[in-house]
Amino acid sequence: MNKIENELIDISIRIGNSFDWDLVTPGRTYNFRVYRGDKIGELKNLFIECFDESIASELKKYNIYNNRIIPLHDDNSINDAFSDPNMSRLDIIDKNEYLFYALTL
Repeated sequence: MNKIENELIDISIRIGNSFDWDLVTPGRTYNFRVYRGDKIGELKNLFIECFDESIASELKKYNIYNNRIIPLHDDNSINDAFSDPNMSRLDIIDKNEYLFYALTL
């Protein structure tokens, strides 16, 4: 990892839709502190851990999208989600690029 990928960053995942509104509430946001070089798959696992393990298999069907609703793959790094991978943390916040979405199809 290079220096920027070792930087801690605050990321939020907002649920866009749900298979069951009683178990997973659309619009609810979960916050995480991760490294910019961490993989989306690792972030998705942190997200799944926020829920009861009985629905983990359903949550694994969710895809993670950046704030421009571009799908992110498990092997992408969090830094790949930003329009400019070298932008500062404050620029990421100013441009709302810290906000990701969890959507299921």
